[in-house]
Amino acid sequence: MSDLPARLRSLREDPSDGGFEAALHRRLAEAGAPLPLPFWRRLPEIRLLWPSLAGAAAVAAVLAFVLLRGSQGPSAFTRLPATKVAVVRVNLSAEVEVADAQIRVELPEGLAFWSDGEELNQRHFEWPQALHPGDNEIPIAVRGLKPGRYRMTVSALIGSERVQEEVFLQVVDG
Repeated sequence: MSDLPARLRSLREDPSDGGFEAALHRRLAEAGAPLPLPFWRRLPEIRLLWPSLAGAAAVAAVLAFVLLRGSQGPSAFTRLPATKVAVVRVNLSAEVEVADAQIRVELPEGLAFWSDGEELNQRHFEWPQALHPGDNEIPIAVRGLKPGRYRMTVSALIGSERVQEEVFLQVVDG
């Protein structure tokens, strides 16, 4: 170990003129420093970008939810026979993976959640759910108790963004 300083000083000197090592050293010295990687190749290194992408994904999921539900408009009522249980399929669409969305479904008086052949007495359900890229279909069994027009409220909380939409249902005799 006593010869370590001398060995370190020798690294500053050029290698001898002959041989592969000398030629490689000269070529590397002439080429200079490598160019920085393009932005897209440095993505894994950029730690602050990932939370931004998660936020963008949440906003994209929220916007897709609004656009899909809003395309029906308030004049488009889904008809449900009062004597049957209907499965209402809510579609949440996301452009990228969303790890944790809080989904909530609320029913007004006159509609009831249905499970295992029985009416449930809850007016709302809330649960966490991951959203995968693309369509995320959520089936909800509902039965109309009496004829009329109703608004089922579906909301999604993704991070600090809350989106709320209404699904219009019309219960008819039959």
